[in-house]
This record gives sequence, C-alpha cells and structure tokens, in this order.
Amino acid sequence: MDELVWGAVISSIVLVAVGVLVWSLWGACTLALTGAVGTVIGGVLSLVPLLVVPDQDVALRVSFGITVVAVVWLLGWSIASGIRGQRLAHEAEAQALGAARSAAPRA
Repeated sequence: MDELVWGAVISSIVLVAVGVLVWSLWGACTLALTGAVGTVIGGVLSLVPLLVVPDQDVALRVSFGITVVAVVWLLGWSIASGIRGQRLAHEAEAQALGAARSAAPRA
C-alpha cells in the first residue's frame, strides 16, 4: 500500500508542477490562468488526505478524486483558452483582410 501512497504523492506533485508550467507559459490568458491556479490548488489539496486521513484506502480514494477533478479542470480551461485564442486569431485575420481590401485601389 505504501507504493500507492507514494504514487499519489508523486502525481500530486506533478499536478502542481503542470499548473505552475501552464501559469508561466500562458499567464497572460485569463482562461489558462484560471485553469493553472485551480490545478495548483487541486494538486495541493490532493496531498491533504494523504497526510490527514488515517485510513490509507480512504485517503487514496479521496486523493484520486481530487486529482481527477483538478486534471479535468485544467483540461477544460485549456480547451476554452485554445478556442478563445483561435477565435481571436480569426477575428484579427478578418480585420486585416478587410483593411487590405479597403486600402486596395479600385479599378
């Protein structure tokens, strides 16, 4: 059972590291930042049951549940951030195309 506990601890630490990585890479986007902050908090919270709950089986189940929620949280916000970035890129492209068409001389 100790191997499972160490696996849960390592996955929680990796979750915090991924949240910090997303925060540092895409911190300018509020959607990605929301996902990163939630992931860091979820990673720290998933360590709490492993330290507090005396029954290891219950601690592992609760830690796993929190980890899954944090991963889904980050995935959802990352997808939303990507969709927003794609939408903004299409809008910028359309504005540039419209400006080029209006600046072009008409024959």
